[in-house]
Amino acid sequence: MKNIFKKFTNLFLLAGFALIAVSCDLQLQREWQYVPEPAGNQPTGMNALEWIQMINADTTYNDADGVPQFEYLLETITLTGMEEVYSDPNTNKTFFLLRNGAFRGNRQLISDMTGDANTPLDQIEVERLEKVLKYHTVTEALSQTDIPKNDFFFYYQTLVEGEEGVIEIHKRLFNQSMRINTKIDRIGSGDTPTNMPGTSKGRGVDLHNYIFTNGMGHQINGYVRYAPY
Repeated sequence: MKNIFKKFTNLFLLAGFALIAVSCDLQLQREWQYVPEPAGNQPTGMNALEWIQMINADTTYNDADGVPQFEYLLETITLTGMEEVYSDPNTNKTFFLLRNGAFRGNRQLISDMTGDANTPLDQIEVERLEKVLKYHTVTEALSQTDIPKNDFFFYYQTLVEGEEGVIEIHKRLFNQSMRINTKIDRIGSGDTPTNMPGTSKGRGVDLHNYIFTNGMGHQINGYVRYAPY
């Protein structure tokens, strides 16, 4: 009888330990740790312009077609004479860095601005190109962790003055990615529509948190707008 009682006691103890272990495991699974981007080429001691030039000069970072990944962006900066915006050490901005895909292809910048994706950048009015760069530059530095809440809209001013310079940003709960001028997708309930006008264009950020000496950079392979450029 003592042996039977002892066996039952041991079984209960084992069951209790198993339950505690499962509970602890579930608790650990519920914990979520944010790992900031980028994992590899986070710059140190460079301003935004220096970093763009460095990436373009290193063929390791070229696009699949062999073109430097910021070739169009750097040409636009040069055409508009906005080098100082990207290199000024006395400012702290957010730079949404337009990769080549943001310029070329259907429904991207060049085709939307001219009707022909093959139009050379130097054939587009400088004032329009300048507005593109200004709208993709926010007047304060923002990393993913600087967005106060997940799945809520927040509004910031770009270098474009007035209402047309407002940009809408939210951060997704499940992966912390930043999204610009676009709806909030919600699981199990209706999506929250953007408050931006019908003329706006939105998309998500592709790569986050490039820390520059004059602000924060995020790469996007498309473009955003409040109104057509």
